[in-house]
Amino acid sequence: QWQRQKIPAMTTPLWLQALLFGLFSALSLPLGALLGLALAPVSAKVTAQWMAFGGGALVFAVATQLFGESLFRLDASTWIHPATGKSPGCDERCKELCVNNILQIAGAMLGATMYLLLNRWLENRSRPQGEARHLSPIGEDAQTGSMELGGLGVASAGVSNFMPAMGTGSMTLSLRRASTLLEEEEEATSMGSAQVALSMWLGMMLDGIPEALMLGFMTNEGSVTFSFLVAIFIANFPEAFSGSSLLRGQKMPVSRILLMWMVLFTLTGLLAMIGSLIMPANVARGSDLAKKRDSATALMEGITGGAMLAMVSTAMLPEAFKGAGDKAGLIFVLGFVLSVWITCVGYCYGGPQG
Repeated sequence: QWQRQKIPAMTTPLWLQALLFGLFSALSLPLGALLGLALAPVSAKVTAQWMAFGGGALVFAVATQLFGESLFRLDASTWIHPATGKSPGCDERCKELCVNNILQIAGAMLGATMYLLLNRWLENRSRPQGEARHLSPIGEDAQTGSMELGGLGVASAGVSNFMPAMGTGSMTLSLRRASTLLEEEEEATSMGSAQVALSMWLGMMLDGIPEALMLGFMTNEGSVTFSFLVAIFIANFPEAFSGSSLLRGQKMPVSRILLMWMVLFTLTGLLAMIGSLIMPANVARGSDLAKKRDSATALMEGITGGAMLAMVSTAMLPEAFKGAGDKAGLIFVLGFVLSVWITCVGYCYGGPQG
């Protein structure tokens, strides 16, 4: 009698799983960049709407997957034990989780500070040398009328007497100077859009480094979920799409734009693999190595969340409201609740590691 033998499933090495998870979560970076370049020039309104949507998804990922998860573990450590029917109070495990939460908070402040300092350095490097100079007024005679064009607006006095009092040559010269100043103002606005795009790229890089390492740790623990991967995938797409379209609007070469996002894509996969390799698998709960791993993970989660929240609040949301107005709030909530729905689906169908 023949019996069917069960063929053992081929096990994929954890480091390879981490590499694939990292590449999948960051795959939306080159895809978003390609789409942004293909549709360029993208209107400021569309770009702002994508920023609002991505901001909602990022806030959900930070608030729930990072800080919310650590608070849930802390709360669960004080639940009533089913065997004794009593709450253990804040035992040794609870105190360890409290310390990890403090490390996470400190990491968040550190990540936000790092992002803001690097963003300021990047802004100073990209600012034109002549931007700080004061623009001279067109006319200075109060009797014939004066008009001053600064970097932020136009102030006029005696406009009714301005036109008749000036000769043709003076009028032509003044209009040329006015046109030049307006062009400089438009260039400054254009440079501001480029600065927003570079700030988003910087925020993604600062977020991607600890996030990828953390993804490698989660792979070794077997705690990677589809919802977490898809949430990161969705959150990354708007940044790459809007950032590449803004940079292309500044005449940056296509090859350079693609290289910027491909660097982040490749770096995410490699760092996830490195995180899996440096962290031993099947660490015994309560061991010294497990405690060090939990502390390191909490610190990296804090740095990741702090850098992301600083980037969303200073670069994405102001630009989203500026371009999309009140609708940015609704689109922001749409990105948030869509991430909530994806998380619910992930809980129903499990994760990629079984």
